[in-house]
Amino acid sequence: MRPADDIERLNNKAAVNTNPKMDEAVLNAVLAAHEKATGEVSAATRPSARSIIMISPIAKAIAAAAVVLIAVLGLSEFLGSGSKSGVAWAEVLAKTEQTPSVMFDMTAEIDQSQDKKLVMPSKNYVADDYGTRSDMFLDGKLSLIRYRLPAKKEAWQIRVDQKKYWRFDLSDEEAARGRDRDDPRTWLKMILSGDYTTLGRDTINGIVAEGIECKRPEMVGEDGIMRLWVDVQTDLPVRIEVEMLGMEGGQMKQQKFVMENFRWDFEFEPSLFEPNIPGDYTQGEDPRAGRSAQGSAGVKQTPPRTSPEQAR
Repeated sequence: MRPADDIERLNNKAAVNTNPKMDEAVLNAVLAAHEKATGEVSAATRPSARSIIMISPIAKAIAAAAVVLIAVLGLSEFLGSGSKSGVAWAEVLAKTEQTPSVMFDMTAEIDQSQDKKLVMPSKNYVADDYGTRSDMFLDGKLSLIRYRLPAKKEAWQIRVDQKKYWRFDLSDEEAARGRDRDDPRTWLKMILSGDYTTLGRDTINGIVAEGIECKRPEMVGEDGIMRLWVDVQTDLPVRIEVEMLGMEGGQMKQQKFVMENFRWDFEFEPSLFEPNIPGDYTQGEDPRAGRSAQGSAGVKQTPPRTSPEQAR
């Protein structure tokens, strides 16, 4: 066996800062194994592990060296102390970009007066090869269904509460512009594209997550703020928050949008992205028809959205 000073030098070279709890756990495991193998050490006569650690520099060095081995061999999880240290922010966008589909909930809150808010929850579906679909609810009832289908160069708005629908043609430019602004990955790019402030850890819908927040005046105005919460274990987003002033009813009003309950890479049937218009629904007039007749056919209008896009 090496002399005590050799073990101490090994410990110093590894630059490992141990703590008494870890030292005690490691040393207890070593002593227990030794006692079982030899039967020569009794629990009644053996000093406590804490006293050994405090008294013997050799024991301290052995415990420290054991911690080095645990770290190198990846055994900390076996001892019950292993966990990811934090979110790898560089991996968040890369992981979601490789995910072809996502389903999530979004809640839009728009101030109507000092003590009244319009709250519209929605269920949202995104698939790279198809487009987007949003089912929006008001007072607990399905009110509006929106589709944006770039591959078909069309968009739909179905007012369930009015039994009416609208179909809009997308120009080549609109169809090719990329992901919709209701796609959470669009907002991820905005949030991670510049400086941000860390928010530490919190539990979001039962998931331990780390958060950041940022201001992007070019996206959400001078008073707007965006927050992102990411699962520390998977590096996948669990919540995106956007707070901003937006135009509503001819007035600037405070708006908040929360995207959460993500299901990344979910399985779906293609029919999910096929508008199904009941026979008793009537088609609404395209508001662009008059402009088209005047020679502005190249100007396209996307269906109204209750989403962060209203700020634009």
